[in-house]
Amino acid sequence: MDDDLVDDPISFLVKRVGMPPGRWVLEQIGDPRPTETASLVTGLAFWAFVVFLVFALVLGW
Repeated sequence: MDDDLVDDPISFLVKRVGMPPGRWVLEQIGDPRPTETASLVTGLAFWAFVVFLVFALVLGW
């Protein structure tokens, strides 16, 4: 099986969906040049928080 078919969508999602919100959050709290790892971890936490908020809204909490 060709691993490029799996790596390309994952790489796209990480670089276009996961990292930008994390980079933005870190820039807002004072880190002018966040690392890729910090951006990814913060971006994943951001999206987890968004999913939690949507879930809470749907349940009417």
